[in-house]
Amino acid sequence: FDWTWHKNGDYKRCHIPPSYTSKFIPRKLTSTVVVHDTYAYFRSHPDEGCIVDSAPTLPNPIPHPIPRARSWPETCAALNISHSWILCFLPQSEVGKYLPTTTHFVATATFNAFVDKGHCSTDVPGTVFTEHATFHPQGWVNARCAVDPITRLPLIKPKNRHIELIDSLGVYLSAPGHFAPQQLPRLLRLLAVAPTTAKVLVAKGGIADLLVDVLVERGVVTRDRIIPFEKGRYADHFANIVYHSESWPYQWNQTHSNSLHDRTDMQLVHRVLTGYGDQPSTEKRNRVILIKRKPGHARALIQHEDVAAFMKSEISKSNLSSTLHFEVFTAQGHIGDHIALFRQARIIVAPHGAGLMNCLWASPRTYVVEIGYSTGMLLPQMYAEMSLHLDHNYWLCKGRGDY
Repeated sequence: FDWTWHKNGDYKRCHIPPSYTSKFIPRKLTSTVVVHDTYAYFRSHPDEGCIVDSAPTLPNPIPHPIPRARSWPETCAALNISHSWILCFLPQSEVGKYLPTTTHFVATATFNAFVDKGHCSTDVPGTVFTEHATFHPQGWVNARCAVDPITRLPLIKPKNRHIELIDSLGVYLSAPGHFAPQQLPRLLRLLAVAPTTAKVLVAKGGIADLLVDVLVERGVVTRDRIIPFEKGRYADHFANIVYHSESWPYQWNQTHSNSLHDRTDMQLVHRVLTGYGDQPSTEKRNRVILIKRKPGHARALIQHEDVAAFMKSEISKSNLSSTLHFEVFTAQGHIGDHIALFRQARIIVAPHGAGLMNCLWASPRTYVVEIGYSTGMLLPQMYAEMSLHLDHNYWLCKGRGDY
C-alpha cells in the first residue's frame, strides 16, 4: 500500500464549492434526512458531495482459520461467547463469508459540512452532517444514533472553520485498543486520497499522540496540518469540504455485520507503521513477550508472576533456550521502541486488553495467545480478528474472573 497514491491521479478530485455564506448562527433544521449509504446518496445529490475514492478490500482467506484450542466448543462455552463470536457458531467453511462483510472502503467529500463533537455520546464523535443530511454509515456505534438526525446547526468558532478538513475521529477516540486498529487506518486512507492542503482532525492524547508523532517523523503527514480533538475540549468543526472514509456496503442492519478490523485495514497499519511495505522483516523473531497490565486494573493477571516464571522455565527447558529471549512488556518508553520490540516477537501472551494492540506490529506467523475472562461483558473478538487478518497463529486461553 502506498499512502501517497493520490499522486497517481487515479481518483476523482472534488472541486471546492462556493464559499459558505452562513453566519454560523445556531438554528433549528426543519428538514434533514439520515443517510446510511453515502455512496448512493452522493450519486443522486452531486451538489452536496462526491465520492473521492472507492478502494477494494484485500481478499479474505476462505475458510478463515479458527483460533487454536484444546476444545474450541468448550472454550466458547466457558468464556460465554458461544452466541457472540462468529467463529463459535458458524461452520468454518462459512466464516470467510462474514469476516469482513464489506468489500470496499469509500472516501467521500461532503460540501459545506459540520463534524459533530458527540451529540449522542462524547464517546462517539465525528459524525458528518449538513443542513440537508446526517451521515450515519455505521449503526453499530449506538442504536439510537443510527436513526437520529442532527437537527440543529451549531455555533462555530472562527478557529474551527476550515476550507478542507479530514475527519478521522472514531469511537473512544485515543483509547489504545480503538485508535490504532480503527481510526488509524481511516486516517491513512484519507491522507492517501485527500489533497495535502486539507487540515486533519485527529484524536488527541495517549496512544493517538504517539502514533501521530511516528507519522510525522516518517513524513506521512506534516505537523502543521494536525488539528487536535482533545478530550474535555470538544468542539464542532465546519469546512467547505469534509473528507471522511467508511467501509461499504454498509451493513448496519445485517445480523452478522462486521466492518471493524478488516484485513485491508490491519495490513495497511502494519506496513505503514513498521516501515517494511511489501518486504518481509529481516530481523530475528526471537522474543517471547508477556504483556503486563497494571496491578489492580481491570483484567490484570492476579497470577502474573507465576505465569512469567512458568514461561521462563519452559523456555529454559526447550531446545531454543539459547535463541529465545523472554520479556515482560509494560508499555514504558517510546512507541517506536514498542514497534521495534514486537517486530521481533515470536510469541505474544496477554490478557484481553489494549496491550494486545501491539500485535499490529508483529510479523506473520507470530503466535498470539490471548487470555480471556469468564464473566461480565462478553469477550470481544477484536484481537482474534486482528491476529487472523495479520496472518498470526492465534490461540485463546480460558481465564477465570470478571471483565
